[in-house]
Amino acid sequence: MFLELFPRVFPPNPDLSLFPARSDLQAPLESLELAFCSLVPADLAFLSQSFHAPALKRLDLSGHDFSQGLLEPLRLLLEETSASLLHLDLMECRMADSHLDALLPTLRRCSRLRFLGLYGNSLSTAALKELLHKTLELPELRLVVYPFPVDCYKPEPPGSDGDWGDAVDEELLAEVEVELGRVLESSGRSELVWSSNPCGHGALDFFSL
Repeated sequence: MFLELFPRVFPPNPDLSLFPARSDLQAPLESLELAFCSLVPADLAFLSQSFHAPALKRLDLSGHDFSQGLLEPLRLLLEETSASLLHLDLMECRMADSHLDALLPTLRRCSRLRFLGLYGNSLSTAALKELLHKTLELPELRLVVYPFPVDCYKPEPPGSDGDWGDAVDEELLAEVEVELGRVLESSGRSELVWSSNPCGHGALDFFSL
């Protein structure tokens, strides 16, 4: 079963649930599209305690700020979904190295994970290498979409008046890609793809990825 929820029009109401009650469904949901929905910690806490959590195969929480109070509720939710989750999208979630480090032990328990989306987060090359090494043990992982590392951005030149934007150093990025590729090759995981392009993989079917 699938459910797509659109952003709230009104502020969150702690007395109302975003998710259907058990009596409304004969089977738990397998997919939740909750990108940019302005979720609050109570929403994730409710979901982690619901009968949907152990059955979830696809979870998209892109566009939420996990640098603040949502990180621990997310970790608890991933613990509940770890036995079933195939597809996890956390793009544009304001995560830095410390936030990924806090989630990594739980991510490693998602033994069936096939797709991990982290594009648009502020992660360093060192954090990405750590993620790669620690997730090589996930036997079904097939695709990781990672962000441009923060250390691959060119420094803002003097006098730019904040107009510089985010300019990626293509040479540094290419070096990172080569390093990640070498790790994959030496580990015997040639079927595992790491890509910094969130749009180059077509329509992903998380059941057959």
